[in-house]
Amino acid sequence: MGRSKRKATQISQITTTATISDLPNHITSDILSRLPLCSVFACKRVCKPWRDLTLEPCFAKSHLSRYPPSLVFYRIGTKFPSHFEILQLHDPPALCHPTTTVKFKTEIHSPRMLTELVASCNGSILLSDSSCNDVIVFNLLRAQRIVLPKPPKSALKAHNFVSLGFGHSPTTDRYKVLRLTYTPGPARLCCDIYTIGIDDRWRSIGDTGQPPAFIISQIILLNGVLHWIGDGNSRFIYYFDVEKEQFGSFPLPSHIESSCDCLGVVDNRLYLHDELSVDEWKVWTMKDYGDFGSWTLEWVIERPITNRFGGSHKPLKTFKDGSLLMMFSGLCPRINVMKTTLASYNPQTRVLEEIKYRGVVLLWGASVADVPCFCSPMAALK
Repeated sequence: MGRSKRKATQISQITTTATISDLPNHITSDILSRLPLCSVFACKRVCKPWRDLTLEPCFAKSHLSRYPPSLVFYRIGTKFPSHFEILQLHDPPALCHPTTTVKFKTEIHSPRMLTELVASCNGSILLSDSSCNDVIVFNLLRAQRIVLPKPPKSALKAHNFVSLGFGHSPTTDRYKVLRLTYTPGPARLCCDIYTIGIDDRWRSIGDTGQPPAFIISQIILLNGVLHWIGDGNSRFIYYFDVEKEQFGSFPLPSHIESSCDCLGVVDNRLYLHDELSVDEWKVWTMKDYGDFGSWTLEWVIERPITNRFGGSHKPLKTFKDGSLLMMFSGLCPRINVMKTTLASYNPQTRVLEEIKYRGVVLLWGASVADVPCFCSPMAALK
């Protein structure tokens, strides 16, 4: 009997002295990667070992695979520094946390520059002024800010039209910024590339080798390739392989309206739609990436339904119940800022309902859909 008591006492002592700090690092990292974003930041302040774990590439990849898609808002400050806010798009919205936004300061004042949120890639944001000459890459979760060098003087002509793209090569883990310059009369499309952490200046690769066409859409990233719509003699989808640094193009299918001018990504697929169509809002998706015959009419919504919210609109994701999450953006005249409305469209009932996120009064500022990530654009250097 006495021996049993001594054994129980020893077990009790072992149990009470063991703490989470005694766990192997890979188990602690796995636990932290499952926490909501606010909780991760709270844990980073507990001790240096936990902070260091959140900076490891394995933690960043694990957290990225578990974190829900989000909207990142860039809110421009004049008297005070601009800041970002992240809104998690939980599925369904009713299950989201009471406080759904996380705020990040940038220490950037906007009157002089950086008034445009251009693109995002793995949680890093590309900011630019209206001329695309002052460019910054900002990683929210790591509080990293990378100022890109000025473009070459030859690209700074007043009559040039400049577009920026931001991409990542999964193979080399390198991040690149693409600068496309369209010069009319005679038409010419030239390209400069900047590899973050590698280049100390923009690299010119001259003409793209494709028929010069005016860029009419955003430059979006999918599968390590940047895509955009170019309008020349006819409309094509142009692309740039981030790793190989090679250009290509393919025509829009004949059964898709030539007026389609919006290109994006939804549910890891390319989509096309016509922002200015009068009667119906049609969204086409490429079912199988690279199969140009797989474009399918995915959603058709009558204009009276979408006109309820006004402004530009885009699909964000498909919920588990089959409904489509949509984002509507337009200028709010009362406060003179961009306002975002989120809504869910049910294809079966053809009903579009506004989504109210708890803890969020007003969504305003330029926004982009992305999954915030602890991956660093400078990771390839390590």
